[in-house]
Amino acid sequence: MSYSLGVDIGSVSAKLALIGGSGRTFRLDTEKITVNPRTAVNALLERLGGEFDPGEIAGVGVSGSGKTVIPEELNWTEYSSSLAIASGLLHRHPDARTIIQIGGQSSLVIGLEDGLRKPWQVISNSLCAAGTGRFLEQQAYRLGITMDDFASLALKCEGSPPRIAARCSVFAKSDLIHLQQKGVPVAAMLYALCESIARMVASLKKGIFEEPVYLVGGVAANSAIVKALGEILSARNGHQVSVVVPGDYLYLESIGSALLSKDKSSSVAMLSQAGVRQRYFKMPKLEVIDLPGNGLKRRIEEPCSGYLGVDVGSTSTKAVILDESGTEILAKNYLMTVGKPVDAVRQVFRNLLLDGAGKINVAGVGVTGSGRYLVGSFIGADLVKNEITAQTQAAMEIDPEADIIEIGGQDSKLVIKRNGVVIDYQMNKACAAGTGSFIDELAEMLGVSVKNGDFARLAFTAPHTMELGTRCAAFMGQAVASAQQEGVSLEVITASLSNSIAKNYLSKVVGHRKLGNSIILTGAVFYNQAVVSAFHQQLEGKTLTVAEHREVSGAIGAALLAKGEVTGRKSKFKGFQKVVDSECVLTMFNCQGCDNNCTITRMRIPGESPVFYGSRCDRYDSIIGQASQATFFDERERLIFREYREGSGGGPSVGIPRALLVYDYAPLLIGFLNGLGVRVVLSRQTTKEVVEQAVELSYADSCFPLKLLHGHVAALSDADFILYPCVIRLGKKDGDENQKYACPLIQASPYIIRQALGLEERLLIPVIDFSRGHAEVINSLAGVAEKLGFGRKQGRKAAILGLKAQQQFDIDRVALGRRLLRQLRESGRLGVVLLARSYMAQDAGANLGIAEKLAQLDVVPVPLDLLPLDLVDPKQYSDRPYWMYESKFIAGTAIAAADESLYGLALTNFGCGPNSFILRVMEDIMGGKPLGQLEIDEHAAEAGIVTRLEAFVDTIKSYARSAKQPETPRRDIYRGASTVINAQKTLLLPRMAPHADVIAAAMEACGVRAQVLPEPDERNLLYSNQVTSGTECLPYRVTLGDFMRYYYENGGDQKNVEGFMTGSYGPCRLGKYAIEQGRVLKEIGFDLPIRTSVSNNAYRDLNLGPDFERLTWNGIVAVDGLQRLLWRVRPYGKEKGSADKLFAEYLGRIADGVRRKENYDVLLRQATAEFSSLVDPTLPPRPLVGINGEIYLRSNRFSNNDLVKVCEDAGLEVIVSPIGEWIKYTSYRNVEDAIKNLNLKKMVASYIKKLVQERDEHRIAGYYRELLDGREPSTAAVLAKSNLYLSPRCGGEAVLSIGSGVEWSERPDFAGVISVMPHGCMPGGIVAAMAEKFGTVYQKPWISLTYDGFLETNNLTRINNFAELIRFCRQEAIEGVLT
Repeated sequence: MSYSLGVDIGSVSAKLALIGGSGRTFRLDTEKITVNPRTAVNALLERLGGEFDPGEIAGVGVSGSGKTVIPEELNWTEYSSSLAIASGLLHRHPDARTIIQIGGQSSLVIGLEDGLRKPWQVISNSLCAAGTGRFLEQQAYRLGITMDDFASLALKCEGSPPRIAARCSVFAKSDLIHLQQKGVPVAAMLYALCESIARMVASLKKGIFEEPVYLVGGVAANSAIVKALGEILSARNGHQVSVVVPGDYLYLESIGSALLSKDKSSSVAMLSQAGVRQRYFKMPKLEVIDLPGNGLKRRIEEPCSGYLGVDVGSTSTKAVILDESGTEILAKNYLMTVGKPVDAVRQVFRNLLLDGAGKINVAGVGVTGSGRYLVGSFIGADLVKNEITAQTQAAMEIDPEADIIEIGGQDSKLVIKRNGVVIDYQMNKACAAGTGSFIDELAEMLGVSVKNGDFARLAFTAPHTMELGTRCAAFMGQAVASAQQEGVSLEVITASLSNSIAKNYLSKVVGHRKLGNSIILTGAVFYNQAVVSAFHQQLEGKTLTVAEHREVSGAIGAALLAKGEVTGRKSKFKGFQKVVDSECVLTMFNCQGCDNNCTITRMRIPGESPVFYGSRCDRYDSIIGQASQATFFDERERLIFREYREGSGGGPSVGIPRALLVYDYAPLLIGFLNGLGVRVVLSRQTTKEVVEQAVELSYADSCFPLKLLHGHVAALSDADFILYPCVIRLGKKDGDENQKYACPLIQASPYIIRQALGLEERLLIPVIDFSRGHAEVINSLAGVAEKLGFGRKQGRKAAILGLKAQQQFDIDRVALGRRLLRQLRESGRLGVVLLARSYMAQDAGANLGIAEKLAQLDVVPVPLDLLPLDLVDPKQYSDRPYWMYESKFIAGTAIAAADESLYGLALTNFGCGPNSFILRVMEDIMGGKPLGQLEIDEHAAEAGIVTRLEAFVDTIKSYARSAKQPETPRRDIYRGASTVINAQKTLLLPRMAPHADVIAAAMEACGVRAQVLPEPDERNLLYSNQVTSGTECLPYRVTLGDFMRYYYENGGDQKNVEGFMTGSYGPCRLGKYAIEQGRVLKEIGFDLPIRTSVSNNAYRDLNLGPDFERLTWNGIVAVDGLQRLLWRVRPYGKEKGSADKLFAEYLGRIADGVRRKENYDVLLRQATAEFSSLVDPTLPPRPLVGINGEIYLRSNRFSNNDLVKVCEDAGLEVIVSPIGEWIKYTSYRNVEDAIKNLNLKKMVASYIKKLVQERDEHRIAGYYRELLDGREPSTAAVLAKSNLYLSPRCGGEAVLSIGSGVEWSERPDFAGVISVMPHGCMPGGIVAAMAEKFGTVYQKPWISLTYDGFLETNNLTRINNFAELIRFCRQEAIEGVLT
């Protein structure tokens, strides 16, 4: 009998299916991946061989993220997961219309129109939403629940469950932990987690889910997930949707691969572990470090007095009893919280009683940790304090001068001290969350125990380590799976994970801060010798002290603080036995007192008044315990919206979303509409419902403020029109270098929501650009008035009224600011400036009421724009402060740094592009004065915000009280870069693309010594990740790594070199590269002058003359053509590698021609002829796809994981947007700017340059015409295509990517589009937010890929899905022609 075999190699497990000729299933099997995928596959094959003859297996199909481990010689046919899943399910359920698969690291939604007879749609999660299936297992493990019990417990949830973030597993875990510390029942938390995963899956696809809907994959076994998914899809579709779980749901992908391979011929053999391709760079191994013991094994025998400290953390609960002097530990206990903080405290107290705690007269009790308020009330605490303050107090007893590094299960803390005074503190943002528990959970996945020391012992046997990335726990999970697929040993993985924990902490928590020479390491994580060793390795030269009682240091600090608090009064402590015996009932309800609908936890203890947690106001308040307080943010709110008169006006209703820059320009917009007399409808304040809808409607990786715009616009569904502007510049330009830009996403936001919400003509989009005064704004608003049916003259009058309202707001705002500062001086209180954009600082619904919480902590919250910001010139700090809010942040920080009564608190959002560079400038300006930082997102939980605010206020009050505030030497913090190249020095050029060779040659032809640096590799990121936070874009980190590699690996005299980095004056982050790289390199000891050339000047600002410009342009166009020859020929080459070899040869010859200023026209003709000779004419043509996106990423092979080659390996032929496209665009914009500025000289020069460029391009393209079809479209043509979806006024790469992608989509010879971007790229985010809509409009797949420089398989999976769909569509088209 003949069989076919299907193998699905996922990130967590491998599955096998053996199918007979009739389609009958003969064997199903699965194996967890621990060591590596090959080992798992071999285990499956060995068991299979025990029952069936491998010789009877004809064809073998393989799918999943690990399919690349199968050797080519076995001839196993590779299939995408989407095709295999669909084939397996349709074999048994041909009626399927939607298939949802939730895997260990990825999720898929497959839309079917007519089985596999018509093209199907595949949507998968981005990098940041990975890990859903594995995440469920991890959280069950952390809570001490088996997966068998998970669903049954979750289904016991009663009422509405709380909300958990759906963006990614790290965020969801943070929310889960904050819920447990509020006493939320385990059943409610588990079902909330199921809902979170269901929302994440549903957010992948816009619109309805066609029925029937099938759920497959291991997660389909969880009935609570099935229920939650059904509820979410029912709400989406508007009627009851039944989610069907088919039989053999776990094996359908492997069944599909087997069915697809019935007519194939393959070999079945055990996979060799030898000769595995390993691409990683080897790093030093870990050295064994001795650790102090915990030194306490005794029982309390005699009655005595003492102080009790309790620390209720995210993953563990611990308590300490100190003696009366506070210097000796009498007893301590530590156990896992497992989601039940009250029960955990009871058990800790039982354990302490066994140690004799009943003999202690407890004189005072302090409680800390994320569950401190709930437990503090439960046990009768005398003092409740945040973890930062508690850890600081405990460390004072070890070394009062030392800085403190504490790593907990979910939260990590840093305290920096100088002269014994805390000058800075930091708690992790989301992307550094979970480091402690993460290593436990991942070790469990690898089958290694951390608790018994196996993890460390394994790590120390590794001969080297490798880079697993420092992005976050979810990304490291993907990196581990990729490392396993590459055959990396378990020893190396465990050692590298230890290093990643240290690097993640140093990158995300320490960041750019300077640590002192002495550092205390504390937290239970530091019982892991491998992690301690990693910190020693990363902090070489520092004196590290591991705290003896590191697992309970927070509890020690709480006890010491209580000792100082209760002097002279009786403790409120209820007693150990009474707490153990207490009956505590926790219930939850939703408060309906306002639109916030807070989820309140009620704690009832017999004989005591009930206690409440979770309120945003004083209606139910046990946390801060103070009444609501009015702040100057309330007064600013009244000022900004005072023009709004609800219900007034007539005619059409026009909605204004209360989001983004409406918090700056509401007087203008509302005043304009009032002037027209229409009925204005302002969306309500941000609520949970607005946030939920915003997350569902928006692109997953958009920043939180942009998501909120979606929710507010959706809330205006009854309005006839919606008015929301495209804001380009927020003030008059101060030279080209200070454009006063809004960020690219804000500029594009109206066009994004127009596509996402299908608003079309209902959305009115005036362009607001104050760079040249008010005239353009007035004209744009007048155009909106015409669309509303008013005359242009009437529209102009209304616009002028709006501008007057805006000006009056500015006048009153300044007056309010004077009053605030006067009152602050008179009160003697401290003021906290919220260094945030108005739409985040002013929106209490989005920021969880931060201003009011600060007021309740007895400091004065200060709106940024109430300060006299105009008194500070941002150009004192940067030569290109081109974002408007950058100037505001610089000014606000400078004012706060110089004023003894003011401190700064920076609010940022996950993925905020500008802030990834601005925050470092702010830190430099603040010097040694504390600067708080909070990251606000849809995941933000009240408990975490309160903890961080309390720690910040404690820090600044302590700093203000210190008799002698520490002096921090002021460094030169100015950032700038020159365009003047020193011909006496060697200029170092990063190798972005092969074009660097001809650019360097052109420089040499003009008298400059230029050196192109080696092609980037893993070392670039190994170096740059040490000095960056990971929030900066990948091209910045890779190019910084270029210069760092040169510094570290070349040695010798490095004073005779300069660096070169292209730049701009906004609105993208590119303009910050040169100035920030110069600062970073100087700090590591490499004082490298960075020279730059900016796109705003069309790169005409170098002191190399016109010869250089033309030589460079001709060389760039020539190499663009040469690359197209390579991409055209390589997929059809007679001999593998011949095209690459020929490309390298002609690249060198073209560079030589440029260097000698020789004509190389004949050379280009020869190149075309030689490339043509390499083609095998018998090979069938492949589907052609276009690749566009961020220019560095699409051009740099290392950064995009050799994307072109990956696409070719997937059976495609590609064209990548050329470098010349960007050069032409800058010239085009240069002409536009000259015309707008009426600069005749610049107009003539720019126009002549543009004509010369076009003529040269046409001439050079002619030499390639024999092999290459067509010519590159003009910039005007590309912008005309993008103008259908995005205004060309939103300058940058987004308009080019959309324009070129649309042009390709309209051409019959192109089969699809891939847009690429670095993680967090703002222009790329614009394209990604619209890509799904483009695919629908043009009926061709258009995917967006994100890269961030770490090991992952998600993009490879998406490319294979994309390629398979395209090949299917192509086959259908061919068959249609033949029939």
